[in-house]
Amino acid sequence: MAAKLTLTVSQLNEYIRRMLQLDPMLHGVALRGEISNLKFHQSGTIFFTLKDELSAIACVMYASDTANLQVTPFEGMRAVVSGSAGLYVRGGQMQFYANDLRAEGVGVLYERLLALKDRLAKEGLFERKRSLPPYPDTIGVVTSPTGAVIHDIMHVAFRRDPQARMLLCPVRVQGAGAAQEVVQAIELLSRMDGVSVIIVARGGGSMEDLWTFNEECVVRAVAACTTPIVSAVGHETDVTLCDLAADLRAPTPSAAAECVTPLRTQTMDKLAQLRRALDDAAVRRIARREAALHAAAAALAARRPQARLEAEAKRLAQLGVQLRRAAQGQMGRHETRLAQRGRELYMLSPYRVLARGYAIVSRAAKPVVSAAQLAAGDAVTIRFADGTAQARIAANTTGED
Repeated sequence: MAAKLTLTVSQLNEYIRRMLQLDPMLHGVALRGEISNLKFHQSGTIFFTLKDELSAIACVMYASDTANLQVTPFEGMRAVVSGSAGLYVRGGQMQFYANDLRAEGVGVLYERLLALKDRLAKEGLFERKRSLPPYPDTIGVVTSPTGAVIHDIMHVAFRRDPQARMLLCPVRVQGAGAAQEVVQAIELLSRMDGVSVIIVARGGGSMEDLWTFNEECVVRAVAACTTPIVSAVGHETDVTLCDLAADLRAPTPSAAAECVTPLRTQTMDKLAQLRRALDDAAVRRIARREAALHAAAAALAARRPQARLEAEAKRLAQLGVQLRRAAQGQMGRHETRLAQRGRELYMLSPYRVLARGYAIVSRAAKPVVSAAQLAAGDAVTIRFADGTAQARIAANTTGED
């Protein structure tokens, strides 16, 4: 039997797409199932498969709709997805075009939260707590640029210190891609030298609204940040994993601003108090030094080192006089003794006899004590009291009468 109509594949798919589009039963449909094959495109579009025990259908949610999500979908999440069914013409594939997505009850999110909390706690991510700087240079803020949160933080901070410096790193605080923005903002602020402390904040809401701050990547970024972090997510009763990983949890964004911003009046009062204490300490120290100086001067005066020096100089002069006298006396005694020894020596000198008419005869510088030592013709020296004379022996008459 011949075909009634011949169509191209594109024509057939486009026809089916239009028929599905015209069917009111396929619009405003809510599908319940489990998410799998989840993929986030850089454009913001999300691709996933929604399945139950018997069937599965490919789903797509465009960026214009993902921006309004209250919770970021995750693999295995049980969800209710609203949208319409249609045909993807190019691939000829039945597809569900989602425009909203919510978790099927909070139980699913709560179970995931507890499991992640237990796993991160075992890694020690919630144990490190550092003190906040008492006088921060610049306060970094990670939150939405719109809404009441940033206004509350700025109002409180500038009320406490009109000269406070704040640096806002704007992010989305919920929906698909918000977690990645928060992570990037924390990492950016932590690399800036002037930022002393970081506030991560958002307003209150349901568990789905706050889910960005339970995402594992955000919790790890908070725990790994080298700059102290204050977490102020939700209301006082809301506790996120970001709160547990932060160095300090503030019940509200306003409370966070109070924690990190010192009250300027108190700071000025403390500075004035410290200045007075410093002045008093300086006065007391100077007074102690002056008292010590006076005491030293009194002790010095009591000891009179100049008088002692004068006394020692006088004593030294007296010793000098005594030494000179002793030396003179010693020299006189030695001179007298020397004169006496001279006289004694003179009395014993053989030359003294010469004055009485005697003479000393010597030959070849040797004294002649006997006539027998001489022979005729010998040259001799004759020493008298007043000089010497040279002579020669004419004859030797030794032994003759």
